[in-house]
Amino acid sequence: MPTPKDPPRAASDLRRRVERLSLRPAAYLAAAPRWVVFLGAVALLLTGLFVRGPGGAVALLGIAGLLGWLLTLSWPRLEPGPRLGRMAAVALVVVAAGWQAGR
Repeated sequence: MPTPKDPPRAASDLRRRVERLSLRPAAYLAAAPRWVVFLGAVALLLTGLFVRGPGGAVALLGIAGLLGWLLTLSWPRLEPGPRLGRMAAVALVVVAAGWQAGR
């Protein structure tokens, strides 16, 4: 863990590009009422869990993509423990999508 005296590391070109491309979608989500974003995520999750076949898998991959995107944006601020937990959550949703695609 960096100490307060450590100089901040420069972000890579890829990271800066991802952050720049994420500004508009992140601003849109921040401006939307929280309940809309929450209900949209819950709807995708429930659709993914209860719709058999590719439809459910696509919905779960949408949730995994959203979680992965948020993980990518928050990565520099997270400690190793929360990073691991969020990576496990993304992996679990991807595994569930694979399972759902095979049903």
